[in-house]
Amino acid sequence: MKIQSLLPLFFVPLAFNAQAKKIATDNRLTTDLDKMVQKEAVAYMQDPARVGISIGIFKDGKSYFYNYGTTEIGKSELPTSKSLYEIASITKTFTGTLLAHALVDGKIKMDDDIRKYIGNYPNLEFEKHPITIGTLTNHSSGLPQFLPDQSETFKKPMDSVALALSDFYKNYSRKKFYEDLHQAKVDFVPGTEYKYSNVGTQIAGDILEKVYHKSYADLLSEYITKPLKMNQTIVGTNSAQLLTCYNEKGKIMPKNFTTIFAPAGGIMSTTEDLVKYMQYHLGESNIYVKASHTPLVNSKGDAIGLYWRLHTYEDGTQTVYHTGGTFGFSSVLQIYPSKNMGVVVLSNESDGESQGKLHDIADNILRNSSKK
Repeated sequence: MKIQSLLPLFFVPLAFNAQAKKIATDNRLTTDLDKMVQKEAVAYMQDPARVGISIGIFKDGKSYFYNYGTTEIGKSELPTSKSLYEIASITKTFTGTLLAHALVDGKIKMDDDIRKYIGNYPNLEFEKHPITIGTLTNHSSGLPQFLPDQSETFKKPMDSVALALSDFYKNYSRKKFYEDLHQAKVDFVPGTEYKYSNVGTQIAGDILEKVYHKSYADLLSEYITKPLKMNQTIVGTNSAQLLTCYNEKGKIMPKNFTTIFAPAGGIMSTTEDLVKYMQYHLGESNIYVKASHTPLVNSKGDAIGLYWRLHTYEDGTQTVYHTGGTFGFSSVLQIYPSKNMGVVVLSNESDGESQGKLHDIADNILRNSSKK
């Protein structure tokens, strides 16, 4: 018997939709939090492109889980808190947490020239200003988003971009990555401009492997997933448990590319595990947590720590978050340290608006809950 069949299953209509669509959910609608989640989730799921979402909340020392939709188009199988999703760039916060360990433990310094670890790359500087580890963590290194340059690929119809990239990177090796890195061009002084880079995070992961003499997967296990008992969180494997994922047209999308992307976006996890991760990151007295949330450059309103995004509201409270998106998965993980609360939302459908709308769900739940 599948575990989903043991869960209470409810159907809620979209009252504001002329052709009311019934959405499966395990939300019992008994508490104020239940109703708040319901309002946000139903508004999101009204889009016919949506497939399934799983929501995890840590609040007042307790964990809450809600699920909507289905694990697969054409099936009536509600996702659960154990359903496995790609979390895409939320992975970067795990890399940032590992970098915090390396920093506090004296393995690295934020102002280290990355060439100290990866070798001779005369191109990885601008006007004698080198790329440092710190500029990798706040996306100011000047490195490109992908290696090699994929700008031509992204000019293709979006339906085919995912397949083209998946096919290209299927056999793309670390050796080839570092050969291509010689062709990267830095156009500004590192640390002075923002330029989002998966490449920089891949290098950060490799630096971690070099200073610890362990694989990224082993470091993840040793410092994060084992201590926090995140037993369902994995990296660099094409797990059979991973949900089927879709674009906005209902087309099945390929799973994540290769293990070379692991530090930048290769982790798969569940809401059950990520609530534990949020709880850990709410403990800002922890020296590693504090280091990972500390921005290298302070800015008004928004800043970046060790990959973590930091936003300060007008009332002075701060949220720490990251979103994630592949061609078939969307996600957000957001914590509110002053309220000891966090929200994670995972979806097995991705489109141009999904990440932003999931972020709104998390933000609205956090902000509205704090008023009660």
